[in-house]
Amino acid sequence: MIRRLASLVAFSLVFLGTAFSQDDPVLFSVDGKDVNLSEFNYIYNKNNGDKADYSKASLDEYLDLYTKFKLKVAKAREMGLDTVPRLQAELAGYRKQLASSYLVDKEVSEKLIDEVVERMKTDVQVSHIFFSNPPNASPQKMKDSKERASNVYTQLQQGQDYEKFAQKFSDDKRTALKGGMLGYYVAMLPKGFYEFENAMYETSVGEISKPIQSKLGYHIIKVHDKRPARPEMEVSHILILKQKDKIPVKNAKMRVDSLYQELNNGQDFGKLASLYSEDKNTSNKAGYLGFFRINQYDIAFENAAHALTKDNEYTQPVETELGYHIIKRHSVKDNTDESKLRRKVQAAISDDDRFDIAKKELIEKIKTETGFKGNKTALAQFTGMLDDEFYSYKWVVPENVPEVELIKIDDETSYSLLNFAEYCKSDTRTRLRFNKQAPLDESLQTLYDKFSDEKVLEFEESNLPNKYPEFKALMREYEEGILLFEATKMEVWDKASQDSVGLQSFFDRNQANYKWNERLVVDEYVINNVDKKKLKAIQKKVKKSDGEAILKAFNGNGEKPTVSFEQKTIEKGTESASKYKWVAGSISDAKDLGEGNYSFYKVREIMPVKQKSLKEARGYIIADYQDELEKAWIEGLRKKFKVKVNDKVFNSLIK
Repeated sequence: MIRRLASLVAFSLVFLGTAFSQDDPVLFSVDGKDVNLSEFNYIYNKNNGDKADYSKASLDEYLDLYTKFKLKVAKAREMGLDTVPRLQAELAGYRKQLASSYLVDKEVSEKLIDEVVERMKTDVQVSHIFFSNPPNASPQKMKDSKERASNVYTQLQQGQDYEKFAQKFSDDKRTALKGGMLGYYVAMLPKGFYEFENAMYETSVGEISKPIQSKLGYHIIKVHDKRPARPEMEVSHILILKQKDKIPVKNAKMRVDSLYQELNNGQDFGKLASLYSEDKNTSNKAGYLGFFRINQYDIAFENAAHALTKDNEYTQPVETELGYHIIKRHSVKDNTDESKLRRKVQAAISDDDRFDIAKKELIEKIKTETGFKGNKTALAQFTGMLDDEFYSYKWVVPENVPEVELIKIDDETSYSLLNFAEYCKSDTRTRLRFNKQAPLDESLQTLYDKFSDEKVLEFEESNLPNKYPEFKALMREYEEGILLFEATKMEVWDKASQDSVGLQSFFDRNQANYKWNERLVVDEYVINNVDKKKLKAIQKKVKKSDGEAILKAFNGNGEKPTVSFEQKTIEKGTESASKYKWVAGSISDAKDLGEGNYSFYKVREIMPVKQKSLKEARGYIIADYQDELEKAWIEGLRKKFKVKVNDKVFNSLIK
């Protein structure tokens, strides 16, 4: 698959044009199949980029290229490659991937990205009354939590005090003492809290939300304030603790005031933080805290930091529960580049529960647009035909399932009760996950919802070519790219590598094209741990002897080898050839590698121009033979398939 994709990049001219004009004349046709002007025009621009100057020479060249492409596709269809199951399955896989991106990215992702980007502009101060309902809670626990939340909400609607009720009923004991206060939050919240986020932004200041569910339980949210979002800020700080071992420090305020005065007198912030800050985690880093988000530190710390208007400014001493801080601002994250922000958000939402919720909304939208109808009577009838065996592997579709319509998506698309029964049989995983004590009507409703959702999405997928002309065009290009790849493989690539007789004949006819240039055989020596006197002795010996004799002469007594060498063959005209002196027997000057190590080379011999054998030049010969086969193939295709160009339309392109 990866190889195929790579080949499609090279051989398939992908069309993503969005300009589909009603006035879209035919530019040329191959074997009676038309290629419209819009297709050629877009592809010409896409593949030529800045060189798309619409000159006659440029257009002629590209028309020839694209015509060859279409000729090969016509041949592939004649060969029946469009009916090969393997290739059909491959195309179906591409279609599924592409359709998924259209259904999700175009209909869902853009909406979600817009929502998050807009919400990121506002911080919301909230409190909550929390009713615990963890993921592993029993059905009874889930029911109790929901009922508790509903009862408290009803009483709040009747005028009860929110803060007092938070203290009395909230399972979040940490915030209950503060009337449920959580502080400021901003989108996007962690996975499992999308409904919390929705309530947070959709509830007006001073109002409370209905009970909403998160992955941890139920929440009744009260919104206290909404303000322009504070960006993440990069800061350092100097901290003087108010207490040590739970004993108040008497001179803490005096010490921090003294440090503040030293800063005003020009002392370096980082140096003072290193010497005096009592934050052990940052004092060794000149007080550097890094970037912090809202609601991460004490509100007094946050407010003071965000009151700084310039980088490198620092605050007056700020008191928090922990102690006294002097905060220095380094930078503020810039979210003004919306395209960059959208890419970041897009990556984050792909693994978020909001994605599934929005997808469900898309399905409901499609149902509304198509006039979807479900037959509840038929579903109830089927439920009555089941027993506990439905939850086992052994269950089979009853023989007497009536052939009645269960769901109708539009006037031409519907599915019967029997279709659904067979779906239930095939979806063993879902059936076996049900609690066997669960009522059959509830289990069947879950399967029915899943079945109808899948069929609605399949329907929408089948209509993508009608909704998105570029989807239809891209699928055509995928298909033609696959066909072209297979046809070229069979007619050119495989023949060139497997036709030994043809390859030999081609080589015999073109031997003159495959010769060795002059080649240099060179010994490259590395000398270790020697002085210059010994180096000269080695070079003198190298003039009279070669390779192994040198090693034997200077690498004795089991010590670390003094001399090593590597023999290379260098062809004239290659990149490395210019590094050597092309004189047989010549020895280069020694290159000092440091610490008594040197290198030099000796030219052993120069080999003259020589004919290559087929084996030596096989890779080049196959590539050239492929070119010859392809040219002959194209000539044959031009004779076989009629190519007709509309000169008037073509000439209208020339600038």
